Amino acid sequence: MQNKFKNYLSFPFNSSLVFKATESLLNKSPGGYILSFHDLSPEVFSSHVESLKPSIPVPLNELISRYKLGKSIKNCFAITFDDGVKSTIKNNWEICMKNNWPVTFYLPTNYINGDNLPFQKIELFESLLKNENYKLPKTSNSVTERILNKKKLINYLNEIIYVKNNQEVEEILNYFLKILQTSYGLKNNKDLMPKAITWEEIKQISKNELASFQSHSLSHAACSGLSKQELENEMLKSKRIIENCTGKNVNSFCYPYGAPKSISKLSVEIASKYFDYATTLIKGRLNKNSNLHYLPRIDLYQDHKASFARMKVALS
Repeated sequence: MQNKFKNYLSFPFNSSLVFKATESLLNKSPGGYILSFHDLSPEVFSSHVESLKPSIPVPLNELISRYKLGKSIKNCFAITFDDGVKSTIKNNWEICMKNNWPVTFYLPTNYINGDNLPFQKIELFESLLKNENYKLPKTSNSVTERILNKKKLINYLNEIIYVKNNQEVEEILNYFLKILQTSYGLKNNKDLMPKAITWEEIKQISKNELASFQSHSLSHAACSGLSKQELENEMLKSKRIIENCTGKNVNSFCYPYGAPKSISKLSVEIASKYFDYATTLIKGRLNKNSNLHYLPRIDLYQDHKASFARMKVALS
């Protein structure tokens, strides 16, 4: 409902004149920006990118290089996709090749190796668990038990993945996966969650200079919930795994979840040790005050119309 209302409000931006005039009025056009996409159809993706003309996609490395050197980034933006879902990458990669659009794919490497992402597991619980009360398990960091109805349970799980330590999150998610297996007879629940792209497919796509594969950590754990050693492990290992597959430099990190509460000061410091720059999901454009290891992005989704994409970019 909320997105329908936002799409309605964006109706004037069906006009390219309104889009250009708003950017000019707000003095936004000199600032380049980074688009963030997740799971969406190639038709919607294409409509979003096409709607932003005369701005054009450039490689993310080029955009950042221009910014660092003080060169113009007017009418330039970079395309990024998070998470490594097979259908999303393969279908939208075809669009990028067809249009000669450079694109960066951020990969959480444990997912590519077979471990589904935390939010995918929660989506499975939301789809399959009955409308009953559920007891939260005791974990290594929690000694109390709580009983929640299904709606509150899903809300709770969606909250903790943004801030809690990965070990605690995994203990709780695995507890409910076991419930699905034992009480619901679901032995192959992986088949019910989105499949990841394979390393062989990554290797083949990476041969094309339009494509770049970069780090989205090992486990897609919230960086704010990790210790220094855990952060080092998540960043450095994922970087090396991707480099070993593609044979290309991995110089960019994308913070899982991307929200301020999911990114600690320590994680920004460690990212600066191993990567040339790092991206968030904090809305905005590149400007003179941008932190190279806390870069903003503009996120767009399946239910956003092209007019909304224009409005969000113009106002960012």
